[in-house]
Amino acid sequence: MNMQKRSDERSITLHREIAEKLRDNPALWDIPRKNLERWKQMKDGLSRALEEWERIFHQNTKEQILSLLESDSEESIRLRSSSPFTGILNDNERKKIFKIFSMKQYHQV
Repeated sequence: MNMQKRSDERSITLHREIAEKLRDNPALWDIPRKNLERWKQMKDGLSRALEEWERIFHQNTKEQILSLLESDSEESIRLRSSSPFTGILNDNERKKIFKIFSMKQYHQV
């Protein structure tokens, strides 16, 4: 498995876990919104990718956003590369997923 493909697969796995947590705990939706707002203030505006996420939050339902997080479409792959969902998974959840993909690296050789 090449590095980019593994990175994309790890990203979708992380974001599927994020989507599951958002479904289980709707209060977590505040995290990406606050991330976007904080990043906007820190950088005197958002990058084009994060501006796109801001539009997505304003124009889509939560279920549509969850579908983007879980999709393997080119658009979703691109959007996940600049995700505002940092902070939803705790360290242990992230490390578990990274470990799985680290192990995959050695088993794919």
